[in-house]
Amino acid sequence: MYDIESLYEATSVADACRALADDERAEAIAGWCYLPFYLVLLSAGIQYLAAALHVSLTALTINIIYFSINLLFVLLVFRNFLLQRFFGSGFWNFVQALILGFALYYAGTWAVQALEHLLAGQVTIYNNVTVNELIFENRYVMLAVSVVFAPVIEETLVRGVVFGTIRPASRVLAYIVSALLFTLMHNWQYFGLYPALSILLSCLPYIPASVALAWVYEKGGTIWAPITLHALINAMSFGLLTLS
Repeated sequence: MYDIESLYEATSVADACRALADDERAEAIAGWCYLPFYLVLLSAGIQYLAAALHVSLTALTINIIYFSINLLFVLLVFRNFLLQRFFGSGFWNFVQALILGFALYYAGTWAVQALEHLLAGQVTIYNNVTVNELIFENRYVMLAVSVVFAPVIEETLVRGVVFGTIRPASRVLAYIVSALLFTLMHNWQYFGLYPALSILLSCLPYIPASVALAWVYEKGGTIWAPITLHALINAMSFGLLTLS
């Protein structure tokens, strides 16, 4: 059970995070509570604080601070969850999950791109545009963010917390909610800046990605399966963006 006394007795934020990490239910509650900060509040808070202190921050610097804070939170609060066996139920099952998940992702992505091309011709993926601009500032920092920071943070919160807590009640609902959240976190900031239809089309490629990552989590039996697949997908996308 969740030991609230351990939180009252904590003498620091780190102590409180360690107390949360000792209870699975507490981890899930902390993860759900943290989602608004991850999605909106943390980024807005960083920019507000910088403005209040009259400090000029580049988009790259804001992203570094943002992802560093998020990674620290995830590593502290979900320490025990992340320390589970890397290969889950077995090495070959892990590898099989990655291969099939990779195939599922690219088949789904190809189908979505074909549909978008048929309906609208050339489609802009706004998050890719933003990432490409940040890569231009510092490709090595963005490589670390894309291949290490983002997969660990997003898979822990989206697949580990959201999918994992809904899955026992409804597998279908878990897939739907986690896919919507994953899509939203990569696109919400563009609403109001571009036409609604173009943003919706920009959202579509994230749906097969989310489905594939959730399936790999189920199949692999460990959060490190979707983290690994996410890192591989981002590494390939990063390579394509740097070559374009």
